Amino acid sequence: MADPLEELREAARVALPPVEGEVAVAGLREPVEVLRDRWGIPYLSAASQDDLWFAQGFVQASERLFQIELALRAANGRLSEWFSDLTLPSDRFARTVGFHRIGALEADRWTDPSRSMMRRFVEGARAWVASMPAPPLEYAMLGMSADLPQDLEMWAAGFAYLAWGLSGNWDKELLRLRLSELLGASAAEALLPPAPVDPGPAAGSLAGRLLEGLPRSSGRGSNNWVVAGSRTASGRPLLANDPHLLAQQPAAWFELHLRAPGYEARGVAFPFAPGIVVGTTSHHAWGVTNVSGDIQDLYVERLNDTGTAADFDGTWEPLEVRSETIEVRGGRAVTFDVRETRHGPILETATVGVGGTEFVPIDGTFALRWAAADGLLEPSSLVDLVRATSFEEFRQALRGLSSPGQNVVYADVEGTIGYQCTGRFPIRRAGEGSAPVPGWTSEHEWDGYLPFDELPWSKDPGSGFIVTANNRIHDEDYPHLIGLDFHTPYRALRIAHLLSSNDAASVADCGSIQVDTVSLPAQRLLPHLVSIDSTNDEGAEALDRLRRWDGDLRADSWEAAVYEVWLGEIAARALGAEDDPETFAAYFASRESFVCSALPAMLESRRPPPVGGSWDEILAGGLAAALRFLEERLGDERTAWRWGALHRVRFAHPLARMPGLGPVFVAGEHELGGDEQTVLQAGFDAHLGFDALVIPSWRVVVDLADLDASRAVLTTGQSGNPASPHWNDQSALWAAGELRECPFSRPAVEAASERSMLLVPE
Repeated sequence: MADPLEELREAARVALPPVEGEVAVAGLREPVEVLRDRWGIPYLSAASQDDLWFAQGFVQASERLFQIELALRAANGRLSEWFSDLTLPSDRFARTVGFHRIGALEADRWTDPSRSMMRRFVEGARAWVASMPAPPLEYAMLGMSADLPQDLEMWAAGFAYLAWGLSGNWDKELLRLRLSELLGASAAEALLPPAPVDPGPAAGSLAGRLLEGLPRSSGRGSNNWVVAGSRTASGRPLLANDPHLLAQQPAAWFELHLRAPGYEARGVAFPFAPGIVVGTTSHHAWGVTNVSGDIQDLYVERLNDTGTAADFDGTWEPLEVRSETIEVRGGRAVTFDVRETRHGPILETATVGVGGTEFVPIDGTFALRWAAADGLLEPSSLVDLVRATSFEEFRQALRGLSSPGQNVVYADVEGTIGYQCTGRFPIRRAGEGSAPVPGWTSEHEWDGYLPFDELPWSKDPGSGFIVTANNRIHDEDYPHLIGLDFHTPYRALRIAHLLSSNDAASVADCGSIQVDTVSLPAQRLLPHLVSIDSTNDEGAEALDRLRRWDGDLRADSWEAAVYEVWLGEIAARALGAEDDPETFAAYFASRESFVCSALPAMLESRRPPPVGGSWDEILAGGLAAALRFLEERLGDERTAWRWGALHRVRFAHPLARMPGLGPVFVAGEHELGGDEQTVLQAGFDAHLGFDALVIPSWRVVVDLADLDASRAVLTTGQSGNPASPHWNDQSALWAAGELRECPFSRPAVEAASERSMLLVPE
């Protein structure tokens, strides 16, 4: 009897792309050379940029076709054509927010160079579909055919979908509203420092106050830094970057080297788009982190009795009603109306959890204004970034990165290091964007965006290094509002501390920093947590070990396991999780505010817990519960407990959810140290357990003294095909905190090359 899994693997093998020899491709104008190294990373060399973008589309589709189409379907609200009712909430949300509508606007805004660049990429991707030896395994399993769209609008929607995951803070506004109404002003102030707000639609129920610093549901983050030659062993700059995204398979990025007259760069690309997003040229390198600025506002709308018009300054403005139809697998269709006010679409549901994949109804009439609707990423700006010959030219090219706003660090071979904040940040007539505001008055409208020239930037600072880690990127004297909900500064502080203590930094040093698991919040909290006495030997032993612990959340750490579980038990008791589990789950899913702000502030000031009782009772009861939990999960042999046994990362293809398919579609599972506040980002959804969900999606260290000495690693591998040797060949390196070579010069590329293919016009 045939083995079903082996049959699947064989179907995957049949769909593997060619990587050697001569391949004729319709639509190509001149030959394109494609070299691949031992990791399957392609080096594309073309005679023109037109052919380069075409070949990039062809190669990326050959490795990631299903991933590309899945992303485009998610962005355009078309997943249910494949997955039926399972994805209806996601499709409905996408159509309501209108990623596809924003995509249509964006494609129309693109310059001619951008449109040409995108069109050639799409033509190349579609050329692969027309010539592939067999469809990827996923299509056969779903009983579907590959269907990459021709319309650029649908591809532009992918940029909107990407921007959504890195935007803020509409979800936080709703959470602030909910917590304040449920807890009341005094309990809310004990939980988190309050933020004053203008009189608004819910001012009565909020007692005029809203909470500051609640967690982001997305949980995304990143680290980057540059070190001047004055602080490196080589005398030339170093640049490090590790963008933090949700764990996924295939990897979030596609790594490659692109070369044509007027353009050469190595780095990573979005699987669905042309150009290098983060990378290196022969002259400079750049890295990005999310700004975490506030580019979303919720407006509470007053509608007329029929729900067809919204009040604005005493006038009833008719709503714009758009009929949306979602085709559902099986021949069914779901049609619904999206209503829009002048501020944007009226939302029906909100996403919750770190993954943002759960949808809950919204009680109220909230319209969303989002800066991304006025501009995303200009594709041709990625070419301008590469062509820049100075930091000043590089800064000007960054004007094309409108949304999501990014902290971009820069270093070049001449020794310059720099930083530029990018993005569109609204100028609000009133308020600070931390809470829903009245939509029926013009008092809270936006008056454009902060001018690019007034965004924070830096060049060659006296410190000799620049660090960003989603923390606030300006001081108190900065005159503009970019946002209030930056991530806490602990990752940035830890990186800066490690850099400042080293005057001869190397590539290896930067690589070590990227996987550092020392928790500064743990070091701050520990003296207060261990100040209690235990009534039993087990608790006393745990407290004794924690008193001697240095706060390093290593995967093999006993203390880290106890500490992390204890924090959850403390939060549940201090916040009354049993009385209101839904609110607790929404708040504590991302633990940053509680662990880094609320809990230490309350313990240091000895303010009573929000729901009553004493801290000694909560800490002691929480410790006892944590030890019981660990016994149940990890066994009675306490010496074998370790943080990594609870805290694992799983790189699984979406189809791995199907019973019995894990051996084919799970690319790797690893124990992981750290948490959301360590340099090694390993954030988790605390109401679901301890599995790491937000991780470094790519780690790179660039040596501007010798580009061939640069190092990087992907989470799993280049390929989206389970039969490929590059499906998960980097997974063990990534998990071990190691980096691999990144040859840049032509001689180094040729020396590393193991496969050679020539794409020729058909």
